[in-house]
Amino acid sequence: MTISGVPYFSFPPISISNKSPYPKLIPAGINYVICCSTSTPGLPVTTERLRNDTPLTGGAFDFEKATTSLTKKVLDSPKKVTIVRHGLSSWNEESRVQGSSNLSILSEKGTMQAERCKMALSDMHFDQCFSSPISRAKTTAEIIWKGKEEPLVFLDSLKEAHLFFLEGMKNGLFHSLLK
Repeated sequence: MTISGVPYFSFPPISISNKSPYPKLIPAGINYVICCSTSTPGLPVTTERLRNDTPLTGGAFDFEKATTSLTKKVLDSPKKVTIVRHGLSSWNEESRVQGSSNLSILSEKGTMQAERCKMALSDMHFDQCFSSPISRAKTTAEIIWKGKEEPLVFLDSLKEAHLFFLEGMKNGLFHSLLK
């Protein structure tokens, strides 16, 4: 949804606590909206506060300093952001929990998906490409960005959450632990 040229996103109310590795629903009646723009005059560059005074840093909920501004300056015009998910990984094929593990690599099918994505995006101009440094995302970004003048930028803040002992576990076993 776009309001006055600024995209807004609603997301289901969840809470990530340092005491529990699992997301929890927040009581009904509390809704959050992320304003994804640092080009709107009057809005802070990195952290925005919502109606209920909950800080959101770079759109990450309840992760202190998850992202920071790269330049600390307000953009002079709105920017379009295109988000691409990594291609199919070895652990996707094996139905395993991935998290931030580097053991899950882009599969042959995932490589073909990244090539198709590159072709689909070929008529669009991009100023910059940011990627998680996790192998499956990094390889996908390298395939899509190959041949561009600007270098790829790898940001730790784009990594998936670390899932500790759950990483590598079969999804069926993971879901049985949640019950």
